[in-house]
Amino acid sequence: MIDKLANLFPHRTVRAIHLYSSMLMLLIILFFTITGITLNHQDWFSDTPPSQMTEAELPENLLKTLIPVQSTPPDSLNADSDSPDQDDVITLAAPLIHWLRDEYSVRGQEIHLDWDEEERLLVIDIQQPGGYSIAEFDLNSGEVVLEQKNAGAIHILNDLHKGRHSGPVWQLFIDLSALIMLLFTLSGFWLLLPQKKRRARLLGISGVGTGILLLMYWSTL
Repeated sequence: MIDKLANLFPHRTVRAIHLYSSMLMLLIILFFTITGITLNHQDWFSDTPPSQMTEAELPENLLKTLIPVQSTPPDSLNADSDSPDQDDVITLAAPLIHWLRDEYSVRGQEIHLDWDEEERLLVIDIQQPGGYSIAEFDLNSGEVVLEQKNAGAIHILNDLHKGRHSGPVWQLFIDLSALIMLLFTLSGFWLLLPQKKRRARLLGISGVGTGILLLMYWSTL
């Protein structure tokens, strides 16, 4: 049965897949291995620099170009509805986000907006791996309060390992890396099957590893 299974795919093809996938994933596997250790020992890197506070004023020409957010009129579904349309808030925030990126090198892919129409106060929360930037805009006075934090390289790498605040491109990269690592693992297992003399011993070692994994899993429950 195992011999028939081993002959389903040509040995040379499987070997090439295993070789090229290992070379493609060499540094990527090292990255996820090392950051797995740093994630498991976050207390080693608990000291992080404090956040930085900056107070500024919006340029007069930018403040004048901001489109005011209008309240959504009550409708038949919700007579008490008096909240601003989300598209209007995004339109209002877009030039302010560009201004933050240009003036203060604010980075990050995950953005949250909070608009207080009565106070004309807009809070832009931009999250990035290992840090964040939170800007509070008073559109009545043009005053800006910006809080920025960068926790350092290790925290950035840890967040990238988890795909936290990393954006869709990095998340796609993680998915593709997982698929290639799966291909690398399965092709390595497939190369074992034709080796009759060592097959039983190596499958036994694989069984031991599986048993350790299951034991560790049940011990955490």
